[in-house]
Amino acid sequence: MWVGSGRIPHVSAEGQCQRNFVRAAVARATGKRPRLMHLTLGQAANVLERVGQSPAKLTGGGRGVPALDKTGTIAQWTLFGMLVLIVTVSSPIGFVLGAGIVGLVFLLRKRRRDRQALEDATWSGSPGRAAGGISVPDVQLETPANHAAPERITLDDQAEISPGTRHISPRGQLYRVSLGRSEWPNVEVVGEHVYSRAIKAVLRASKAPIAVGSDSEVEGVQVELVAEPYNPYDVNAISVRWRDQVLGYLSREDAIRYAQPIRRVIASGLAAATTSRIWAYDSGERLEARVNVALPEPELIAPLNEAPTGVNTLVPWGSAIQVLKEEDHFDILFSHVPPEGVCLLLVSLHRAIRILKNGVERPYVEVRLDGERVGELRSVTSAHLLPLLEHTEAVGETALAYAKITGSALAAQLVLYAAKATEISNDWLSDGPHPAPRLLPMATEYDVPPAYAI
Repeated sequence: MWVGSGRIPHVSAEGQCQRNFVRAAVARATGKRPRLMHLTLGQAANVLERVGQSPAKLTGGGRGVPALDKTGTIAQWTLFGMLVLIVTVSSPIGFVLGAGIVGLVFLLRKRRRDRQALEDATWSGSPGRAAGGISVPDVQLETPANHAAPERITLDDQAEISPGTRHISPRGQLYRVSLGRSEWPNVEVVGEHVYSRAIKAVLRASKAPIAVGSDSEVEGVQVELVAEPYNPYDVNAISVRWRDQVLGYLSREDAIRYAQPIRRVIASGLAAATTSRIWAYDSGERLEARVNVALPEPELIAPLNEAPTGVNTLVPWGSAIQVLKEEDHFDILFSHVPPEGVCLLLVSLHRAIRILKNGVERPYVEVRLDGERVGELRSVTSAHLLPLLEHTEAVGETALAYAKITGSALAAQLVLYAAKATEISNDWLSDGPHPAPRLLPMATEYDVPPAYAI
């Protein structure tokens, strides 16, 4: 785990309690238990805040205190040793079982050490090798080889960069792949060692300069994801760029997973943007760097369907809201469930009235998909959205929102993600409408402009 400005190896007991606490908090909130092998205390605090936990708990109960962590580790191993001893002396079968347990423990520890060694090698590997499964050009930005005098590119902060290769970024309106969600940088970038000068420029522009013998870190840096169909090393390559300068690439495995949604965004004339966290250490001889970008699962980057015609405004992303009575409209939802079983959709929200038996009128929110009813929201939840729908109807707009559909040939579930009326700012209301980005229909192939050239 990362603590302060230094790094604690993952195999060490120190910091293990804090890391496990953060992992458990994320698992309880999202249902997934991330690895979080390299995490600063500041980043850990941000993660806890986003899952509704107090960052103060990071140091609660003695977490992060080396002496207490060491004592806890000794106690764990003592109890484990006593258990193995009891099992071993109980019977011959117990001896075999105890030997098996000990062997399994050592195997798991070896696998963890090997995984850490692989990550460290990927992070600070030599130029020209395959980093994280994707080959990167065998060049150093400081001394480009086999090229004529490169073009000098001056950034806004007057830092000059001499790229070894010329990269062309497609231009377009920004499309934030996180769609407004609170995402922390969860996907590791590879090949950063080739682009050390660009990474230094990011740090300088972010007021986090780096000096020899020290490290530096910056969070929340906006970057673009650019598909490079003519990359000679990988046709699925996706570069991570800051102000047209490459900082690294998604690994070969991640590039395959994200190729289709990213290419769809770019082919639609938009630029896929997200946020990143950058850490670097200057040893004097070379720059060690790690770049992480925030990416949701590929199927949750772009909606499967297109926005309806007319004047629409897209409601900002909000907390999850379960849609009711979607089982009554499975004949409509079934055609929108992809083979993967989950995807993102654009739905429209409409104000409707239900008349109770006593004659009282009760308004609620009706959810429609491509103009057809697919469910509704419960009365309590509808009350949080109705003021917003009344506003959009008054100005002649149809409110749209993102929804995640999960299902199969048997059933489907729809979850809405829309901000409540109390979470909408006056600036957002006055700047409307906010039309949903127009994307090309879903396809197996997309024509994207060349973004890599020698």
